[in-house]
Amino acid sequence: MNKFMLERAGNYLEKLPPSLQGSKGSDSLFDAACTLIKGFAFSQEDALPLLFQWNQTHCVPPWSESELRQKLRSAANSTRPTGYLLQSQPIQSPRPMVAANFENDSERKARLRHGWPAFLTLQNSAVEAVARLRNLPADSVWLAHRSGVLRGAKIDGHSCFIIHEGTFAQARRFDGLPFTLADGKQVKAKNLPGSEGAFIGQKWLGGPSVKVLLVEGAIALLEALAAYLIVLPPHGWTILAATSASSRFSRAPGLVKQLNNRSVRIVPDCDKAGLDAAASWITDLESAGCKVDIRALPSSCKDLGPLLADASSHAATLNALFE
Repeated sequence: MNKFMLERAGNYLEKLPPSLQGSKGSDSLFDAACTLIKGFAFSQEDALPLLFQWNQTHCVPPWSESELRQKLRSAANSTRPTGYLLQSQPIQSPRPMVAANFENDSERKARLRHGWPAFLTLQNSAVEAVARLRNLPADSVWLAHRSGVLRGAKIDGHSCFIIHEGTFAQARRFDGLPFTLADGKQVKAKNLPGSEGAFIGQKWLGGPSVKVLLVEGAIALLEALAAYLIVLPPHGWTILAATSASSRFSRAPGLVKQLNNRSVRIVPDCDKAGLDAAASWITDLESAGCKVDIRALPSSCKDLGPLLADASSHAATLNALFE
């Protein structure tokens, strides 16, 4: 088996959505098996080690070896054409893999994520630049960086910092200027192609006794972390961020199970989209048995940013977030 092809297949698998119990995990496993058997045209025996490795890192709980073998047999009998992820040019070519019209949405997004640039650790000056740009304490930016949530990359020719967890990645420019999209629209934050994920910060959820502060927006993850370090609440809290106001818990049933019966405090953005999102989240979380409340921001503040820009003047409001 060609070593380069094994590496390409492994990299492709790395960007597939995980297989989570209660969240159509069997379908995710089948997609991974089809990627190997049909997409890369591996034999079942050649595919098994790669699928086994993916099982250890992307499946909760992991599947047994017999279940993995069964999925590979099912993939071999699927109607997907053999070799649909192979390049038409020689394998040594650096050009990206060509997509087929019959790839499903999950595979399409994984293919797009395969084209992401390498995410790099930040130098001291870059961490300090993020802190200055967002009016955040440097300690909070360093914590995000050490946890792997904050990285750097070149996007569209611009030096950017990346907020990243799992299959979600969002870029913002270090110079603070917007991106210009193909249609001429300008945006201050750009989700990378193939990015998906309704909520980030899940790696920090902790045990059932830890309270959850739920905020809106990927950048709000850093802002809420900064608020936490400023306040240093005596009781256990963690931060969870919806990647946008359109994020819904119906897209994250595995997360809902993790939040079952926990205390969740929502800090909505002060606009219609933010308030509508909060109303939806309350319904979903209360249905999961969560104890939910809302902490409204001052009417002069759309989000946490203005509070952190003048933290001393807003100390009482920041402390109230974690009471």
